[in-house]
Amino acid sequence: MAIIVWIAIVPLIFTIMPFFMPKLIALGVSEVMAELLLTTVLVILMVYIAQPLLMNLFRNWLNK
Repeated sequence: MAIIVWIAIVPLIFTIMPFFMPKLIALGVSEVMAELLLTTVLVILMVYIAQPLLMNLFRNWLNK
């Protein structure tokens, strides 16, 4: 299960954080608030989109 969480979260972190962090800071959002906002978005994406897809994809491996 930990491997699936890692597979889900790493691509999200490496794509969303570098892309949106500078944009939020340019809009005047503090770094701490930008990180909190992006972390919240990452968790929501992971829990409701990425992880269910991966759980379905790896269901045979997980049930062994």
